[in-house]
Amino acid sequence: MNPLPIEQRGYTQPELLADTKWLSRHISDDNLRVIDARSSKDYAEVHIPGAVNLNGYSGVPRDASGDMADPSIFEERVRKLGINNDTTVVVYDAPSQMMGTIAWGFMYHGHTNVKILDGGLAKWMMEGNTVSQDKSEYPPGNFTASPDNNIYCSLEDAKKVINDEHSIFWDTRSIEEYEGTAASVIDGPKLRQGHIPGAVHLDWKELFDEENKTLKPANELRTLLESHGIKPEDEVSTY
Repeated sequence: MNPLPIEQRGYTQPELLADTKWLSRHISDDNLRVIDARSSKDYAEVHIPGAVNLNGYSGVPRDASGDMADPSIFEERVRKLGINNDTTVVVYDAPSQMMGTIAWGFMYHGHTNVKILDGGLAKWMMEGNTVSQDKSEYPPGNFTASPDNNIYCSLEDAKKVINDEHSIFWDTRSIEEYEGTAASVIDGPKLRQGHIPGAVHLDWKELFDEENKTLKPANELRTLLESHGIKPEDEVSTY
């Protein structure tokens, strides 16, 4: 069954999603940059024409403690992808949670003109759109990072609110990672298994329609979130 159009799903900010048909019409726009958030191996095998690669697991730089790295590092990476301060950025993945990570990374660094491709590469290919194996390169951009700490929970922030009844930590990983029976897939130093004390679990996969890979309508998402104790009046931090 075809999904509801994005504008009919009841989202507060529907502009954060890009429809595949919209992208097919605008893919050649000079001021548009499409980012593939998958691994470099997956990108090399097949990707949306004109897309550049920024791996979701390592594309948003972190320091040794796991907190955000110096914003100049992200700024340099993004400029090399040909992104300017006024570029419209569309991020996609298979789909997976990594497209959200990269989109959030842009928003944290001050670039709010960013969208997630609804349905990701799966929907793009299901509709018969063109794909490519050619690596795209662009002239360096002028993107300037300006971090917005209002949408970031640092380690110190987390320690301050861990016992606050109105602060929710949402673990979006698999149930095995949450329960500590499987190691995290995140690259880097070996992490202790388990979850933040008191964190609620809701796998990111449950937010998407299983058949067409698009984000579920707002009413379904709200029911799902509230059934796990995630309410709009609380401050929610995800990981």
